[in-house]
Amino acid sequence: MHAMKGLEFRAASALGAGEGVVPFAREITPREADPLQHDEDLLRERCLLFVACTRAREALSVAWSGPPSPFLPDAG
Repeated sequence: MHAMKGLEFRAASALGAGEGVVPFAREITPREADPLQHDEDLLRERCLLFVACTRAREALSVAWSGPPSPFLPDAG
């Protein structure tokens, strides 16, 4: 997803958008350690998925295995 910024495609797929993958747990500061940084980390990960999904002009497919990412609330 990082490499998609600035690109555009007729169709795109965001694969692996499952819980525990998006957001990537290792990139999230624990809330107990720093609540402000935790919220910023979640926003950064949400924006990353948004950028990946908005690269498609005509068709988008989002797929995951198991529970969907919490950033996809209507997916369940």
